[in-house]
Amino acid sequence: MSATEGPKRLRVELVTPDGPIFVDDARMVVVPGKAGELGVLPRHIPLIAQLKPGETRVRTLDDEWLAFATGSGYFKIQHDRASVLVDSAVLVTAIDADKARVDLEDAQRRLAEAQASGDESPDISRAQRDIADAENRLRVAGRT
Repeated sequence: MSATEGPKRLRVELVTPDGPIFVDDARMVVVPGKAGELGVLPRHIPLIAQLKPGETRVRTLDDEWLAFATGSGYFKIQHDRASVLVDSAVLVTAIDADKARVDLEDAQRRLAEAQASGDESPDISRAQRDIADAENRLRVAGRT
């Protein structure tokens, strides 16, 4: 790298249905792919991957790591632009473990009630998704 070129950059966009959570240049992004973690640097070949709930990490230009508990979704890299499109995302340092436990218990209760009703309602899949989200927040928060 020449002195005038500067560090290689990757534009990272972490977006949920509620809007952007993180949008900035970075050195690297690591996402929880369905087949395992996927680390991406600038100049990566174009790629689309399905994501599972887990931890998404961004290495900033200041060489700091930011970690997010992210839900399922998709990842796209093209022309030094990484798009992480997920159903939920929260900065690890902002996770409230007590709230996550309450959310987990509430979702488990809703799942039991929906299953007891006997029909395949959307409430079952919604409760299952909420359980996975709360469990992911607790798991990721436990790593820091």
